[in-house]
Amino acid sequence: MNQFVSWLVCHSRGVWSVAGPLVGVLIGAYAANRNQRKHWIADSKKQEYRELLTALTRAFGAMLELRGTGMVALGPEDQRAYGAMETQALQTIRDRLFIADEVKQMDLLNRWADATRDFDNTHNPRIFATAFGKIVDSVTTSAKNLIK
Repeated sequence: MNQFVSWLVCHSRGVWSVAGPLVGVLIGAYAANRNQRKHWIADSKKQEYRELLTALTRAFGAMLELRGTGMVALGPEDQRAYGAMETQALQTIRDRLFIADEVKQMDLLNRWADATRDFDNTHNPRIFATAFGKIVDSVTTSAKNLIK
C-alpha cells in the first residue's frame, strides 16, 4: 500500500505540473471573457442612452420649430415632417434593447406620448418644454446610474 501511495504522489505531481497551468489559463480566460462581456454591455447601454437622448432632442426641436407659434396651420409637408418626428422618437424609445427595462421603468413611452399629445392640443411650448425637461432628467439620471 505504501508503494502505491508513493507512486500516486509521484505521478500526481507530474500530472499536476502539466494540468495546473492549463487549468489556470482556462480560469483566466473565463474571467477575462466575463469581464469583457460586462464592459460590452455597459458600452452598449451608454450608446443606447446617447441615441435616445439625440432622437428625443431632435424631435423636440423640430416639433417646436414646426408648431412653435401654434397660430399657423401646418401644410401637408409640415404635417408629414411633424408626424415623422413623433414617429422617429417613439421608435427610438421602443427599440432599445440593452436599456429596455430602464425605459419601461421610467414609463418613457407613455410620458413622451402624453407630452406630444398635450403639445398637439395646446400648442404651448412652455408646457412641452417642461415635460421634455422631466423626460430628459429621467433619462440622464438613469444613464448616470451606469457609472455607479
